[in-house]
Amino acid sequence: DPVPKEIPHVIARRLRMRAQAVPDAASSRMDVDSDGEGAEKTNASASAAGNGKRDIREASSDAQGNDMDVSEERPASSEDDGEKDSEDDGEKDSEDDGDDKGSGEGGEKDEVDQTLAMLRDVLKQHQRQSKRKVPPNVYSQVLTYNKQSRSETIQDHNDPFKIEWIQAAEIQGDFEIGERVLRIADPEQFIIRHPIKNGCFNIEDYANIEDVLGDIESIWSSAIERELGISRRDMAGFGAVLVVPDIFSRAEVAALSDMLLRHMRFGHLLLQQSSALVTFGAGISTACVVDVGAQKTSIACIEDGFCYPESRVNVMYGGDDITRFLFNLFERSRFPYAEASLGRMYDWLMLNELREKYCTMKLSDVNIRLRDFFVRQPHQQHTRKYSFKTYDEAYHAPLCLFYPAVADSLGALPDYSRSFVPKDTSDYALDPKQQTCVYATPTQFGALPLRAVERPAADCEEPAAQPSSAEPATEPATEPATVPTTEPATPEHKAHQDAASGTAPAAGSEKAAPEGGSTLPPEPAGTIIDYEADPQAQFSRLPLDLAITHSIAYSGPIERARKLYSSILVVGGGVSFIPGFDELLASRLMYVRPDYMQGIERADVVSAPRDLDPRVLAWKGGAVLSRLDCANEMWVSSQEWSDFGTRLLRDRALFQ
Repeated sequence: DPVPKEIPHVIARRLRMRAQAVPDAASSRMDVDSDGEGAEKTNASASAAGNGKRDIREASSDAQGNDMDVSEERPASSEDDGEKDSEDDGEKDSEDDGDDKGSGEGGEKDEVDQTLAMLRDVLKQHQRQSKRKVPPNVYSQVLTYNKQSRSETIQDHNDPFKIEWIQAAEIQGDFEIGERVLRIADPEQFIIRHPIKNGCFNIEDYANIEDVLGDIESIWSSAIERELGISRRDMAGFGAVLVVPDIFSRAEVAALSDMLLRHMRFGHLLLQQSSALVTFGAGISTACVVDVGAQKTSIACIEDGFCYPESRVNVMYGGDDITRFLFNLFERSRFPYAEASLGRMYDWLMLNELREKYCTMKLSDVNIRLRDFFVRQPHQQHTRKYSFKTYDEAYHAPLCLFYPAVADSLGALPDYSRSFVPKDTSDYALDPKQQTCVYATPTQFGALPLRAVERPAADCEEPAAQPSSAEPATEPATEPATVPTTEPATPEHKAHQDAASGTAPAAGSEKAAPEGGSTLPPEPAGTIIDYEADPQAQFSRLPLDLAITHSIAYSGPIERARKLYSSILVVGGGVSFIPGFDELLASRLMYVRPDYMQGIERADVVSAPRDLDPRVLAWKGGAVLSRLDCANEMWVSSQEWSDFGTRLLRDRALFQ
């Protein structure tokens, strides 16, 4: 099989009108008006950021014709007051170093400061417990060196990784896709957008769903023709495998299926969920798949190719949030490249490279280390080399997945409540069993977690109502994972355990029956503890360890949970290459497991096979599934799609 190649889902469309610069001193960007002819299918006035990929703004028009700014607001870099305190830090011991570094402004920065102070205290405790000697004044040493660091010029002939920037005149046609977009020297002459963001259609930079589908079709068609040599007129002789997210929008799946079969004219189409394909690619029958991507983390429990619907969890954080936190920590340590900005494409790629090279979760790697990096900019003849020192920045950055309040402070999520209204009103697109929000939320659940509520005992004298589909239907793994339970058992906790095991106590049964077996009615109680689905849990990002615990808890009986704890498969490019992350995740999962799972003694995090890239396991699994005999009945032909439409998706897909 050919080696899978990732094509970034980014497209640059050439502007048609003459650019008119609008000064923006805060971000050094240029807003460029476009007439939309040939470049966009909408009459919205789009603006392209002069710095490319990371800062893209679009002023679109609502139904009343009013302009509304849907630009992504990024908080300004925090002011680091380490400079004024560096002299005092030299007189302090390592216990107090860096505690007052990088104090931010406002509540959001206070959250980052508090979390960072807590993480540093925990790190010191772990270093003491492992008998590791901490160098004195570590933070002041890092600050002093980085403040004095200066760049070094590298000649082009001495730079083996020199970037060949692409000029606007070299681009043939009206658009460019993939990696070449990231090397455009003059991005202000293009509208650069990502049609897929946070695992779903991008609603920030597009006015309607037709524009999103148009860009996706352009990216896929051009990539297939460029990489595989298959033209559009020859696609009728090929089949396509569409990898569907574990938690998906039915309208988006129907729209993509229609685009592949009717517009791109593939002969056949097969659909399967991402986590199930990961197990096919890894050759594992049962696993809890944790897919940490750039912007989204997906968790699901798979057994024999079937994804348990109640176990699905999507959380909107990933490798990009680690990069933001790492950059924030670098700024607190006087990053020598002072003009670095997350809004510039080449700076973002450079910081991503630093994350992949230096992030670690091994305690032995936490020490003062000398690092270097290279800055390559368009319209600059030479490459600049910087040297800087780090201490614990690369160790703390990945921990933002376990403390999502940091990610909330450093990057705001889009408002998905204004998602595109689907035009397809078929039975498949409109799910009558939908219990969660119809639009994307910071955390999406296959089954909502439970919360404890107090109810009057009189209200519970009626026969118990049947559980809703959002509640777990199997016993006993139903206890919601919220916080570690280390306190002694209480009557309320016992009631919680009874609810988890599917044996909810009847009304008035809190008191034990007399020894003589009297049938006298019990005394009426004031209130009892009941449990119901918590819809508010969707609107905040769940920590990674608690999200995995929730997924396993809602997968079914304790025997199945035991098997899943022994086979946790971490894939994706977000954390798969971070040394020591698997061991950290396993230890945290043991700490937060519910009380009724205390009999599970260990959690094993398994890695992808050595010869396979964990970022492309789903695509490898798609290639495996397409060749199985059992998949013959799952293919949807273009003729069948023309005759029956979206009804086929319900009949042919293994998921609903």
